[in-house]
Amino acid sequence: MLAVSGATDIGTLSQTTANTELIQQRIDQLTEETSTGFISQTYDGLGSGAPQALNLTAQLAQNTTLQANVSQATTIASETQTVLGQIQTLASSFAQSITTELTSGASSADAVATTARDTLSEIVGLLNTQVGDTYIFAGQDSSNPPIPDAGNITSSAFYTAISTAVANLSSTGAAAVETATLAASQSGSATSPFSTTLEASNTPATVDLGGGQFVQTGVLADQNSDAVSTGVGTTSTGSYIRDLLRGLATVGSLSSAQADDTDFEPLLQNTLTSVQNATTALSTDIAGLGARQDRLTAATSDLTDTATALTTQLSNVQDTNVAQVATELSTAQTQLQASYQIIASLDQLSLAKFLPAS
Repeated sequence: MLAVSGATDIGTLSQTTANTELIQQRIDQLTEETSTGFISQTYDGLGSGAPQALNLTAQLAQNTTLQANVSQATTIASETQTVLGQIQTLASSFAQSITTELTSGASSADAVATTARDTLSEIVGLLNTQVGDTYIFAGQDSSNPPIPDAGNITSSAFYTAISTAVANLSSTGAAAVETATLAASQSGSATSPFSTTLEASNTPATVDLGGGQFVQTGVLADQNSDAVSTGVGTTSTGSYIRDLLRGLATVGSLSSAQADDTDFEPLLQNTLTSVQNATTALSTDIAGLGARQDRLTAATSDLTDTATALTTQLSNVQDTNVAQVATELSTAQTQLQASYQIIASLDQLSLAKFLPAS
């Protein structure tokens, strides 16, 4: 009977020891959950929640990418809006200087021409505005300037062609000058100041809002976005920027010596009309860009709300329930202490059974 009893005690001791090891492992796991805040450091440890956690993590990563892209697009759209506003102000001021020249009765053509050249240089510089490394008016070719030689615009082939036409005003007449300057400003002309990429089939930059939605975020330097220019083919190139640059180059090429020419005022008047039409078209594109900015703002809000919802769902799957873990940890520690006490008593009991009586 002694042998049977001893074997029983040893079996009980072995089982209790094994249970104690399991309790200790559970305590280690609960302690790790408490320190990290996560149920497990691996997806395997999440058990049945692993597939959901993987899916939510992937959605969050995509959402983060979309938010970053929309944020960058919002910054570019905002800067584009600012620059277009500056160009509009310059264009309006230029139109006013032409009006003053036409109505003052005293010629100041040289001063107006100087202002036109300065304004031309300023506007082409604005069209090469960058946000970081991105040329915001270059469309998809955003790493290259839309006007490659903006600093030398008044010595460019574009300006020279227009200047040559204006110099012949007295011999050819205002209508012929307008035809020549229009040809020099057209898309695809050899004298265009814009990059070859813009002259080809470039498209405005867009941003992915998610769910298959894309919104245009940029404006091309040489093309209208929402606006439709009037008089295309006869008095307009179809691009308000091209028309504006053409007008600036035309007036910038005039001189006071031409002020008495009978075609001087007609050329100025036609140029003024072209610039005013360009300014109107510019206003349309500014408004269109504003509407797209509103979409970007709404998309930012939606993406933020989605990220919050996804984060909450993921937290429910993988984050530790602090109160529950604390309770389980306290219970496990109590169980561990009890196991130690049982092991101690069994160890003493088993030893006593095998010791000879004194």
